[in-house]
Order: sequence, then C-alpha cells, then structure tokens
Amino acid sequence: MIQCKVDMNRENIISTFASNRFYGDIDACIREFLINAVDACNTRQALEWSWGTEFLELQERQALNSMRDLYHPKIQISYDSTSQRLVFEDNGIGMNADDIEKYVSKVGCSYYNSEEFALQQLKYEPVSEFGIGMLSGFMIARAILIESKKDKGVNTAWNVSEKYSLEPVTAKWMEGAETIEYITSRKEESGTKVTLLLRPQFATQIDLHGLAETVSRYMLYQQYPIEISCDNKTITLSGQNWIFDNPFADILGIVTIPVLDELIEGSIWIYNSKHKWMMGESSLYQQGFLVADGKQDLGIKPEWLRHMSYHLNLKKKFLTLRFSRDGVVNDGKLMLLREKIGQIIVKHFEVNPLALNQYLSSGRTPVITEYENEMNLLGRAVSVELFLKGREIELPIDTVIHGFEGKTIRIAFFSKGLFQYYRLNHFLDFKEFQKEYKLVVFERNRDVFCQMLAPYMRSQHYVISGCPGIIYEGMVADFHIIKSVVPYCNSYSLHPARIGYDEIFCLLTDNQSGRLELIINEDHRLAKQIAPVRYHSKVHSIVAVILENIKQRIINTQHSWNKIVDFGGQFVDDWETRKIATVQSIGCLEYDFADSVNEFIDSRLTTRERMELGLMDLEFRREDFINWWYMPGEQDNYERRYHGR
Repeated sequence: MIQCKVDMNRENIISTFASNRFYGDIDACIREFLINAVDACNTRQALEWSWGTEFLELQERQALNSMRDLYHPKIQISYDSTSQRLVFEDNGIGMNADDIEKYVSKVGCSYYNSEEFALQQLKYEPVSEFGIGMLSGFMIARAILIESKKDKGVNTAWNVSEKYSLEPVTAKWMEGAETIEYITSRKEESGTKVTLLLRPQFATQIDLHGLAETVSRYMLYQQYPIEISCDNKTITLSGQNWIFDNPFADILGIVTIPVLDELIEGSIWIYNSKHKWMMGESSLYQQGFLVADGKQDLGIKPEWLRHMSYHLNLKKKFLTLRFSRDGVVNDGKLMLLREKIGQIIVKHFEVNPLALNQYLSSGRTPVITEYENEMNLLGRAVSVELFLKGREIELPIDTVIHGFEGKTIRIAFFSKGLFQYYRLNHFLDFKEFQKEYKLVVFERNRDVFCQMLAPYMRSQHYVISGCPGIIYEGMVADFHIIKSVVPYCNSYSLHPARIGYDEIFCLLTDNQSGRLELIINEDHRLAKQIAPVRYHSKVHSIVAVILENIKQRIINTQHSWNKIVDFGGQFVDDWETRKIATVQSIGCLEYDFADSVNEFIDSRLTTRERMELGLMDLEFRREDFINWWYMPGEQDNYERRYHGR
C-alpha cells in the first residue's frame, strides 16, 4: 500500500479565508471585531459577579460585590482618514501572551471554546464560536497591532487553580508575514485595543454614518454605550431592544403575534393579499447579532401561509451558523425553529381557526407539511364553497371529510359561474349529474382542498359533457378510514394527470386565473408523434401557432378566419377571467379549421423534414377537436365545399 501525506497549503487557506470571497465586505469585518469586543466585556462582567462566590447566598454575594468598584463595560470604535487607521478598543477581559499563542495566532481556536473558559463556570454564553474572526482583519488591513492586558478577575473564578499571567502584551502582524510577533508592553488598564492599518481600497469606504449604520444593523441593541468616532466627530449608540416594536399595531387585517419564551423573543406578522405590499423585510438575530435578513429565505414560514414576515431574536445559541456568519446552515436545528414557528401560529389561531382563512395560500404550491398539528389547524381553518344536498354552502375541509366518513363518493370541481350556467341551461342533464356526484366543489380554496384530500383520492379525470361548454374535473374519494394527510406531502395532484379521451387533441378547462390555458392530451395519436421532437424549433413553433389560433378564436368569437394565422409565436394572455372559459369556446372553430392546420403544417415542413422527424402521419382531422367547438350551422356548407355533397 502506497501512502501519501495530506498537506494543507497554509498560504492558500489563509488567503481564501481572509478574502472577500469568504467575508464579503468590510462591514463583515467590523461585525467580527465588534463581536470580539462584546464577548470580552460580557465575560469580564460575568467574572465581576462571580468572583468565587458561587457558594454564597444571594444577599451575601451582593454584599461582597458592593464592596468593589462597579464595572462599566466600554467599547470604542474610531477611524482616522489621514492615517487610515481603524481602531477597536474595549475594557473587557483582555489577553496575555498565552492567549496570543493559543488563540490569536491559531486559526480555528477560540478561547470561548476552551477548557480554560469552561472551568470558570460563568453564566454567559459567548457569541464567538469559530476562532476565525481575526482573519477578517487580514482581509482589510496591511498591518494589525494588538495591545492588551488580562483582567485580574480571571484569577478569582471558582475553579481556577493556576493563576493567569496579568502581564500586558503587544502583538503585531505585517502584510505578507507568516508570523505574529509580540512583546511585553506597559498597558495599565484591562482590555484590548486592536489597530488596523487599512488597505487603500477599504480606507475610502469608511465614514461616521457608515460605521454607526453597520453597528446598528448587525447589533439588535446596545446593552451598554458604544462610542463611534471618525475624524474627531463622535456619536454614541445606546439603543433599546426594538425587537418588540410593532409597526402594524393599528392596521386592521395584519395579524401580529408577539413571541416571548425561553428561546425566542420578537414578533411575527401575517398579511392577507390586501396588505402584502406593506410587508417589511424579515430579520433573524441570535444572541443579539444579525444572522439572516430579508435577502435570505430560511424556509421558516409555514407553507400554508400566503405572506409572513418576522423580527425574531434567539436569546441563546441555537441555530448552526455558517463560518462567515452570513447565513444559517440548513440542518435539523433550522427545522426545529420552523416547527416552533408553526406551533406559535397554531396556538394563536386554535381558538378561532376560521380567522386564518384570509391569510392562507391558494394551494397552487405545496401546503402539506410534516407537522400534524398544523395540518389539523388547516383542516379546521380552510373553508370551501360547495354545492351539497341541493344548496350552496361553505364548510371547513375537516367537516367535509368527517361528514362523508365511511363512504366512497364522486366529487365534481366547477367554477361557480360554469356551475350556474349548467343548472340554468341544461336542466335535464343536470338532474342526472346530481345523481352521480354527491359533492360539487367551487374554485375558492379548491387547490388546498385537493391537497388535503390526497389520502382519500382514488382517481381523477376530466369530464367532457355532451352539453356544449360543460367540461369539469371529477374525483372518486374513499372516506372509509380517516387518515393523516402528512405522509402525502409530495404525493398529491391538483388536476388530473391525463385528459382521458384518446380522440381529443386538446381541451380547455374552466379553472384559469388570469390567462387562457389549453391542455394537450398526451395520449392522443398526434401528440404521441410530436412528443419525441417537440423541442425541434419548427415543431415547437407549429404547436404554438395551433394553440394560439384556438385561443384567439375563443377570445374573438365574433371574428372568423378563413385560414390559420401565425400571430408571431406570442401566447394570448388578455383573457377576461369573468368570462366562463369553456362556454366561451362553444363554436370557436370553423369547420375547415383542421384542413387549415394541415395546410399550415405543409407550408412549414418539407417532405424530407417530415421523414427525418417521424411526422409523415401528422395530419389533423375535425374529430381531433371537441365537436361543440365548431360553429353551428356550418356543417352543411363544409360538406358541400369539401366533399361535393
């Protein structure tokens, strides 16, 4: 066996991690040094209140601490455009020479993940976790100077047996160097000062407003003042926790759900279609620092909601962050957050589930989730318009399912307008229809209804009635056993997969919204010929023109064409949804339409091309289209003209 050593190219790794390919921009670097300063101050503050007094009662501990000077955390960020120096200074826990050796110079090693930190048993969970924040400095700086002094509090923690060195240290790194050099210094106060000599391309990007905006964006609130100065101009940020602010408090129709538990604080907003334009960007914080904003879709919005935004803060480490801290890893923890968000929304609406109706998805995209309690709420919340036992009624889906428990029934799906047309204009046929179908479902929430019926659906089919204009969708549903919909999250169908009439080339349904849609029958003899070569440019164009002509004739029934027209390959979208699509298609075609189509195909394809594409038998007949699509009264003229009768 031949073995070779795995050798990491240290220079390449450092340059990659410290480049804008990893950290993105200078704002990310400011965030990293800000996090380091916040952790340093919070750690010192936790030590101040520890001081080896864990064994004392609360009152005794407070008395002991009151004998010392109170610690006031302080962070300063300053920039001098003349010298191009960006400085981060804090009065936190500080560092010594060992820290420089063990953590600053070692990529991926963090003091806050070390045994030394754990032994202190502090009631503080640091934000830092990867030990790569210093690399961001390599991206923007030509040189880095670190001046630091360890605070004496580290030697008073309960489990510390070996005393830490409190000797101050100064360390420097120069561009191109592979080492960090350090010496003993004379710094008197505890804390750390990091000076970055910026590269020219980054030096011009910093101003006072930009620094303050970056801190405010990444930091949910400033738990203690942060002083920011630029060229002798200074501002101090000391923001309150705005996570509970509700900008939509007085707007009727927007649901605000306050969130406050042991893990999450903030608000969730749910919008109906009327208010969707008011949606603000969502933001997610963890331990008070931004981890995701509106640019990222984390997938924590339940699938069955139409519009939702949120401002949330995870009060402790919960989600797995990317190394660059510019997003969240899509893992089990993110799924747990998604589940928790769903539970919060379910709890809010469980008393009045029907109030959720106006905020629900149309169902054209998946609404079934893997969470049983959410599906139970959806079944009670979503109401559908029905024709049941001779009258129109609105019922929750759950009521419908349980109402037919133990039965197998036929369901018809109609647009409400077409159904009324059927009842009024084809009374006798409608009576026979009622005997066959126990339930008629109208278009409102019909797609959600189809998804929720996935466990019970045995078959779906299109029905082309002998009554002109009547095409609807039928379903056979078996409700003998009430089942959970959760296992069917990816195995439902909104419409029949096949047309089911081998002799019909295409049909039009009445379920459109905004555009006229023709469905080609994959089982038709001509469709089968076209399928292998449908992406050939000429074949694709021919099919587009045929469908386009049918659409134009449906829309413009008052106009008659003598032959098929190439409208330029543009599909017709100017359809008025108030019209009944299938009724509008009655008499839309001339009796010689099929002949005109064949002439058009002959003008586009040569005999050789037909042979090469396998389309020698591509010839349309009048029987390939629905019979009541043809104009009434033209049959005799057609027979005399083309058959000499």
